[in-house]
Amino acid sequence: MYCVEMRRKKLPKEAPGKYVEYHPRPYYSPDPLPPEPKIELPDETHDLVADAAYQIGRVDGISSTVDFAAVLYTTLIRIEAVESARIEGAEVDYQDVAAFHTKHEDSADAEAQSKDLREALNYEEALLYGIDHVGGGGEITLDLLKHLHEMLLDDVRNEGDVVGEFRDHMVRLNSPNPAKDPFIPPSASSLDDLMSSLVEYVGMNGEYHPLVDAAIIHYFFETVHPFSDGNGRLGRLVIILYLVDQGYIESPYIYPSAYFNRNKVEYVEKMRAVSEQGEWVEWIDFFLEALRSQAEESYDRTWALKELQSKYETDYAGNTSTDRFARKLLEVPYFTANDIVRELDVSRGTAYNVIDNLEDAGLIEEVTGAEWGQEYKAVEVFDVFE
Repeated sequence: MYCVEMRRKKLPKEAPGKYVEYHPRPYYSPDPLPPEPKIELPDETHDLVADAAYQIGRVDGISSTVDFAAVLYTTLIRIEAVESARIEGAEVDYQDVAAFHTKHEDSADAEAQSKDLREALNYEEALLYGIDHVGGGGEITLDLLKHLHEMLLDDVRNEGDVVGEFRDHMVRLNSPNPAKDPFIPPSASSLDDLMSSLVEYVGMNGEYHPLVDAAIIHYFFETVHPFSDGNGRLGRLVIILYLVDQGYIESPYIYPSAYFNRNKVEYVEKMRAVSEQGEWVEWIDFFLEALRSQAEESYDRTWALKELQSKYETDYAGNTSTDRFARKLLEVPYFTANDIVRELDVSRGTAYNVIDNLEDAGLIEEVTGAEWGQEYKAVEVFDVFE
């Protein structure tokens, strides 16, 4: 019976790796990077590269023209953090993250967070740390990856027993297709060599267009599965860090986790098809479409916010406290009365008058339902964010 299973696991020569006999199931041993032989990309894939690059360029272009660029930067990072956490099964949304930051800035003692919220907050913190590191000239190294892993798994649900170090045991990944056997990543003894080949590939700036190399690097990281838990989160974070490292994007205005979350089964199966069938082109096309569609979505979102800002500046052009804060809604889309006091340097009584006026106009709504410590969100701004 086992011999039959092993024969069935024999892979075609196009596969960038092999299955190695192991009890109770063989594990997959990928070839180190770079891929050999070199991947031949058809014209259609080159067209996808060009289209994705164009969409990313449009986002960079429009983002530099808006007054709320800092808020947009923070917002898109938090959207990416939320989507990455959702892929792992966390029940969290953008409003949860915005509420946490508002409370945290309002009080010296932040409330205890749920594990799901903590997962998104950790991702945000790790992504900001990584961007600052590579944006400042630091390299993507094994030590950086291990440190980011520690940040991601700090005080969250953790199915592994080793944090900040490569796993020391075998793991199995159940397929989203129940008809398929679990995927068994490579043995712990091979992780150092495999991951060294990954950071060396990153250090030599890859062999293809940066968007294609990002697809190769992400596939390889997820296939090696170097940590006992948290590989998906870290692997998706590495996509953005690599593109920043290559100077291809200045800020993380694309958030691929949203696309991967919407297409979770295809995301997993296309990576497995690379391992077992050598279907690099199909995976790269899927990955490029993720970047292209999310860049297009970021552009549309930024344009919608820009139009909202123009609307508020026109409709609230006066110098009353209500007018002044209405024009700030894109900068402070989630707030308390204390935030208005600080932003406008007004009394609490004036702050509550502003809230009443903006609620009557339908621009904001209270979200907690509490009698004390109410929190408010800018309705139209959040419609765009969410």
